[in-house]
Amino acid sequence: MAKDGKETLWYRLWDHRSPKEKRRLRSFIPYFLYGLLVFYGIIYLSILNTVNRERVGTTVKSWWSGDSDEIIEARQGEEREIKESFAALRKRVSGGH
Repeated sequence: MAKDGKETLWYRLWDHRSPKEKRRLRSFIPYFLYGLLVFYGIIYLSILNTVNRERVGTTVKSWWSGDSDEIIEARQGEEREIKESFAALRKRVSGGH
């Protein structure tokens, strides 16, 4: 092994490059991080979409407190419509309620 450090992995990957080449490679770091962020966002949103798929409506909060009365009524109406639409599809079983 050479004592000057030219056999190390760090030298073979980075130290032997010229300063101009090092600057060029460093300029890719923001693009790489941005790509990772976009990829993570896509995966995260797809997981959120599958988790929240069965929930009805979106929650829109007013400035001071919880949901407004119109939003609560609309959400309850949607839930009622969904339950009524599935009532005809359910199979009747004996002994059930």
